[in-house]
Amino acid sequence: MNQPMTLARPIDYLHTVQEALKYRKEDVSYTYLMGASGEAFRFFYNRANPEAGMNTFFHNPLRATCRTLGYSFEILYDDTYEAASERLQENTCAGKPTLLPFDDSCPFLTKDDGPETLICQNGSRYQIKAANLHKQWHPSGGFLELGPHGYYQFVIGEREREPKGRDAALGTLRVARKLAETRRKIHGCTIGLAAYDELIAHLSGLLSRRRKLTEHNVSKVMKWSGQPLTQFIEARTAAVDYLQMIREHFEAEELEHLDKAIAEYQKVVKLLKAVQRVLPSLEAHETSPTDAKSKVRLGLGLSRIGLWMHPNREPQTPKEAMSHFKPKCRAAIKVLQKTVVAETKATKEIQNVLQTSEKTKM
Repeated sequence: MNQPMTLARPIDYLHTVQEALKYRKEDVSYTYLMGASGEAFRFFYNRANPEAGMNTFFHNPLRATCRTLGYSFEILYDDTYEAASERLQENTCAGKPTLLPFDDSCPFLTKDDGPETLICQNGSRYQIKAANLHKQWHPSGGFLELGPHGYYQFVIGEREREPKGRDAALGTLRVARKLAETRRKIHGCTIGLAAYDELIAHLSGLLSRRRKLTEHNVSKVMKWSGQPLTQFIEARTAAVDYLQMIREHFEAEELEHLDKAIAEYQKVVKLLKAVQRVLPSLEAHETSPTDAKSKVRLGLGLSRIGLWMHPNREPQTPKEAMSHFKPKCRAAIKVLQKTVVAETKATKEIQNVLQTSEKTKM
């Protein structure tokens, strides 16, 4: 069984997969990839490190995506850079788009016209000299899952089968239910509905009169209300769009339950946006990249998930937020409690779709 792992940075891997499939002349929407991978239904939270949930995985989303779409794939491992580099050259010469876990991104690489260069694509397209590849491709303990320490690459192969739309949709709904209801922890992160409970308990603890509110504790919440919360909103927005996309595969009672799930997830999106308006954020104080290539990649990533514009937000330092943090925290808790109700109902309706589909098979 594949084991989950935590990475040290956000990876815009699904957009990379989308671009890699376009390179293979396959046009698959980002919304469908979010659903097929299960990422549209994810929520992980760790009160000790609120940013960790962005990069913690219940299962490898690259594997899940390829399986759902019917593509063959390989996760390749080499214990030395020399062996890994040689294998990468073989893959790119064979025309196989290969994803690499870089320090600052997750591009896929293809062969360039020049003998000593490769093409990287991840929002932007740029050349990289083969001799300089080792500066960004560092050894790790796995690629979105645990493994021995070494160099990893994910290769997308040929499409071996054309999955039936209904079967793929039902498979995704099973994953959605599992992500909502599981009670296990991964690297300190709770998952799904339990993650909501953890978040609300964390915020409630900060309101206690017995505990002194510190800038350190406030900064943790402010970090979560930036990029992690935006990623969460993006995921649930994709969940709404994905469920609307798969409506064509259901009928009668199944469709009634699916539409109810869509309506509840729409409520979740609105409520999470309300939470984001209430809680202060640190994101405007983050350090910006200085080199042009990083700015391009960061710009594309931020524009994809809406981080450029928060018209109702006033980014602050923890010190500035201290005086009015508790009232905002209380308001956020109330909204989150409503969000839990909507998320629970959505999960129940997904379960109803699955149960109804089982009855129809009998």
